[in-house]
Amino acid sequence: MNSISFIFPVRNEERRLDNINLFIKWCKKNVKSFEIILISNGSTDNTLKILKKIKKKYFFLKYFSLNKSSRGLAIKTGIKNSKFNIIGICSIDNAWDLNFYKKSYKILKNKEFSIVFGPKDHSKSEIYRPLIRSIISFVCSIFLKIVFGNLITEDTQCIKMFKKKDTKLIYKSLSDSNFFSECEFFILSKILNKKVLSIPVNVKDNKSNVNIFFIYSFIIEALKFRFSSIFKRFYKKYLNF
Repeated sequence: MNSISFIFPVRNEERRLDNINLFIKWCKKNVKSFEIILISNGSTDNTLKILKKIKKKYFFLKYFSLNKSSRGLAIKTGIKNSKFNIIGICSIDNAWDLNFYKKSYKILKNKEFSIVFGPKDHSKSEIYRPLIRSIISFVCSIFLKIVFGNLITEDTQCIKMFKKKDTKLIYKSLSDSNFFSECEFFILSKILNKKVLSIPVNVKDNKSNVNIFFIYSFIIEALKFRFSSIFKRFYKKYLNF
């Protein structure tokens, strides 16, 4: 693999930022040329302080600090400041099998596809997660299918790799939502008829806590997006709504 920008949105992740060292070791073994971009969005702990220390250690690492708690804005900031055309959106929790990026890179290099998704509900995905989180994920999927209909074909909160030039309209149209930005990316890729391929992933999600605030915010942001001018305009223009 060669010339990849890996983007990590992080918020209050002081306890898990050490995972970036494992990711960097993997990159050095598997990627000839790469950069890592970490964006702290609204962190109130020592995340930013730790990022400054990590930056001194690795020349290929960039970090940015946003005052607003917004994953959507963090992703847009990372893409805007990336230098390579192939981009991976990453998670600092180290739950995903990194071989996803190797497989996705080969797919993207053949020029047929613009985006590769790794949905947890792929028939061949191997997922370990607490039962309560599986139930919540299932309920959220049903909610999204009710609200967005046939645009929701699989898990939208998934790992992804894509070509920057081919997805410009998508990431520039993302809102500054905090919990729904990943779904927005997925839905817009469907509306804009991008060439997308979904492949199986391996995930070990050890988080067992249930955040009621996350569920509430996710639902509110989903409804805001559904009735936003961006959604209505794109849906009407590209799908003849």
